[in-house]
Amino acid sequence: MAFKSLAIGVSMVALFAGTQAFAQEATETGETEIVVTGQRAQQQRSIEIKRESIGIVDVAASDEIGQLPDKNVAEVIERLPGVGVQYDQGEGRYVAIRGIPSDLNNYTVNGFELGNPDGNTRRLPLDIVSGQLLNRVEVTKAKTAELDGQGIGGTVNLVTQTAFDFKDRFIVSVTAQAGYQTLNEKVPVRADASIGGRFGSDEQFGILVGASYSKRDFQSFGLYPDDWAINGDAARGAAPINIKYNDYNLERERIGGIASFDWQATPSTRLYVRGLYSRFTENEYRQRYRLDFATAAQIEAGTVSFNPDGLTGTSTVTEQRSDLRLEYKEKSVLIGMIGGRTETDDWVFDYGGARSHNEVIEPNQLWQFRGNPGTVDFDFSDRLFTATPRTPLTANGLQFRQYSEQDERGDEYIWTGKLDVTRKLAFGNDSFIRVGGKYRATDKDFDSNNTVYTRGGGSATRFSLGQFDLAGEDVFSYPRKGRPYLITPVIDADRIIDFTADPANSRYFVLDENASLANATLNDLDLSENIAAGYAMANIDFGAITITPGLRVERTELDISGFQLEDGSDVIPVTGERRYTNWLPSMIVRIRPNDEVVVRLAYTRSVGRPNYSDLTPGGSIDTIEGTVSLGNPNLEPYIADALDASAEWYFARGGLISVGAFAKFVQNPIYTETITLFDTVYGGNSYDQLTISQRQNGTSADIVGLELAYRQQFEFLPGFLSGFGLEANATFIDSTLKVDGRGEPAAFPEQSRLLYGAQLFYQKGPIEASVAYHHTGRALIALGGEALTDQYNDDLRRLDAKASFALTPNIRLFVEGQNLTDEPTRQYQGGRRDWIIQNERYGRTYYAGASVQF
Repeated sequence: MAFKSLAIGVSMVALFAGTQAFAQEATETGETEIVVTGQRAQQQRSIEIKRESIGIVDVAASDEIGQLPDKNVAEVIERLPGVGVQYDQGEGRYVAIRGIPSDLNNYTVNGFELGNPDGNTRRLPLDIVSGQLLNRVEVTKAKTAELDGQGIGGTVNLVTQTAFDFKDRFIVSVTAQAGYQTLNEKVPVRADASIGGRFGSDEQFGILVGASYSKRDFQSFGLYPDDWAINGDAARGAAPINIKYNDYNLERERIGGIASFDWQATPSTRLYVRGLYSRFTENEYRQRYRLDFATAAQIEAGTVSFNPDGLTGTSTVTEQRSDLRLEYKEKSVLIGMIGGRTETDDWVFDYGGARSHNEVIEPNQLWQFRGNPGTVDFDFSDRLFTATPRTPLTANGLQFRQYSEQDERGDEYIWTGKLDVTRKLAFGNDSFIRVGGKYRATDKDFDSNNTVYTRGGGSATRFSLGQFDLAGEDVFSYPRKGRPYLITPVIDADRIIDFTADPANSRYFVLDENASLANATLNDLDLSENIAAGYAMANIDFGAITITPGLRVERTELDISGFQLEDGSDVIPVTGERRYTNWLPSMIVRIRPNDEVVVRLAYTRSVGRPNYSDLTPGGSIDTIEGTVSLGNPNLEPYIADALDASAEWYFARGGLISVGAFAKFVQNPIYTETITLFDTVYGGNSYDQLTISQRQNGTSADIVGLELAYRQQFEFLPGFLSGFGLEANATFIDSTLKVDGRGEPAAFPEQSRLLYGAQLFYQKGPIEASVAYHHTGRALIALGGEALTDQYNDDLRRLDAKASFALTPNIRLFVEGQNLTDEPTRQYQGGRRDWIIQNERYGRTYYAGASVQF
C-alpha cells in the first residue's frame, strides 16, 4: 500500500507540475532536438503507434536496437492498461484482457493466427515466445472489421523484426546473462542474438535472423489444501479435508528463432518471407506429501475434534499419501509466412499466406504410497495452517497403492490465406474503402494415454517403501520463508524407476484395465475447423472527425470426434459437428480537435469459440485425483457486444494521459458445472470422492470497466533530474455472470476488479534504470456447484528492478532483480481468503549480463 500511495502521489505531482513546466519551456525557448534511445525510444514508438491507430490499441514496442523491455511476452504486455497475467512457477504465462480469460483472446503473428500448442485449448502460453525476437506486441481492444472476429477481450499481435526496422544498414546484437536464484542457489542463463542488414544498389533487399535461448533450473514450494467444508466448530467457519505440500524442482529451457527476407521488388511492391519458431521444454520433479485428516467420512465418524478455541484440534483416524511425479513437457510453435504489399496511386493490395504447426508432448510417471499415521494434531492459528502426525510414518509404514505412466501428444496444423484490397478516396487525408477475405483451415488431434497399475491382491504381491530400500532423504518445503513443512518419507526417484522397470518386480504392479482404457480414450479428440471470413469497411476522414464503419461475416464449420465408454470397457466412437455464421458489425469514431487530443468512440461485436476440449463428445478421467471432465458438443460460442469510449492527451514528447471506459455484453458465457460425489462408482472404479465437471452455457454476462494511463519523461527538469520518467496505469473492472442453478450472479472467470502498475525509470548519459511494480487483483478462476466451492486467485504483486551502464556506444552492462518481495501465488475457496487452496513460493532471481550491438 505504501508503494501504491507513493506511485499515485508522484504521478499527480508530475502530471500537474511537469506538464506546465514543459509547456512553458516549449513556449519560451522552443523545442530542442534530442536523440531518443533506450526506454525513451520504446515509450515514444508505443505512443505514436497508439495515436495513429484507428481502433483502440496499446503497444509495447522495442527500442532503436530491437530490444523489448522484458524477455517474456506475457510480462511485456502486463505493463499495458487492462492486462492481467496468470503466473506459472513464477513466470508470466496466460493473459486476460479487460477481464476476459486467455482462451477467449486471439493470438496472431504479423496478422496470421498462430494457434497454440497447449493441448486441446485455445489459450496460448505466451511464455513460449521470447520478447527479444519481436519488433513490438500490439494489444487491440476495439477492432476494425479487417481483424479476426475471435477475441472478446482483444487480439494480441506479435510483430517480428525485419532488417527494415533498424536505422543502420547492418545490425548485430548479442545479449547474454547469468543469474542467481535464492531458493536453490542455481544459475539460470539467457542469451539472444540478431544479425541482419539491407543490401543491393538501393538497399532493396533485407535479411534478418535471430535466435534466443534460456535455461532455468529452479525450485518452488507449495501448500495445497483441498475442499474446505463448513464446520461450526472451526474458528474460520470451515476446515479443509487435508493438507498437501510439495517440493518442486524444475528445469525449463526455451529455444527460439526468427528469420525474415524482404524485397522491395519495385517502387510499389514489397514482398516478404518470414518465420518464427519457439520450443519450450520442462522437466519436473515433484515430491508431494498429503495428509487426510478431516474428510466427510472422518467427521461423520466423530474422529475429528476442535478445541474450544476453534483453531486447534486432533484427528485420530487419518491417512497419509506420498507421491512422486516425474514429468516432461515439450511445447513448440512454428509458423512460416509469405506475402506482400502492392501500392498504386489509388489502390493498395495486401496479400499473404501462412502455415503453422504447433505440438505438445507430455509423458510423465507417478508413484503413490499410502499409510495410516494415527493421531494428527492440527493448528489453524496461522493462515498457512499445520497438521502433523504425533508419530511420523516410517518407510515401512507406507504401502504401494498406484503407479501410472502418462503419454500425451497433440498436433495442430493451420493453413491461412488472406487478401485485403484498399481503394483510396479523393476527399480527406485518409479516406478509403477496404474489402477483404480470409480462410483458415485447422486440423488438430490430441492423443492421451495414461496406463494405471495398482497393488496386488495379497501380501506376496504388495510391498512397502522400506521393503526394498526405496526411500530417500527427508526434505523440507517452505511455502513461507522460515517455516518448514517436513516431507517424510520421501520416494527416491532413481531407485523407484529402476525397481519399476525390473521385470522381476512385475507382480507388484497390477494393470487397472478399466482406468487405463478410460484414460486412453476419453480425452482423445480429432477435429477440423474451417473458418471463411469476408468483410467490408470504410474510413471516412472529415478532418477533425473520422468515421470507420465495418461489417465482418465468419462462417465456422467444425467436425470433431472422440470416444465414450460404456460399462467401463466398451469403447464407443462418437462424433459431433458445429455449423454457424456470425455477423460482426463495428463502428469507430475518432475525434481529433488538435494534434494533441484523440477521442475514440466504438461499438464492436466479437466471438469467442469454445475450447476444443469443451466441445469433445468424449471426456477424461483422472483416477489418481478422482476427477472426471466431460465435454459438451452442444455448446454455443460466446457473442460479445462492446462499447468503448476513450480520450487521449499527448501533452508532450513521450507524454500521454488516457482515460477509457468500456462495457461488454456477453451472450452464451461458458462455465464449468462441478458436482462432487462420495462413495460412488464411475467407469467401473470405486471412489471415496469423485468430482465430475462439465462445461455449460450460462445465461449472460456483463463486464464494465475504466482504464487510466499516464506516461511522462521529465526532460523539463534541471540537471540529472531530467533523466527521470514515470509510467502508471490502473484498471477498474466489474462483472456479473448469470448461470442456471445459482441465485446470485458470479464474477466473470479471470476478471480482476483492480489492476494497477507503475514504473519509475531513469535514463541519462550511460545510465538506464527502472523499478516496476504491478498488482493483479483477485479473480474467480473456477465456478463450483455452489458459491461455497468457487475457486479464486488472490492478489498478486510483483516488484522488479533493473539497471544498465553503457561502457561504450556499443557495449552495455546490466543487472536485474525479479520478484524482489518474494511474492507467492495464492488461491482460495468460497470467497474466503483464509480458506487457502494454494500458496506457492518461488523466491527471488537476480541476473547480470552484457549486451553488444554493432
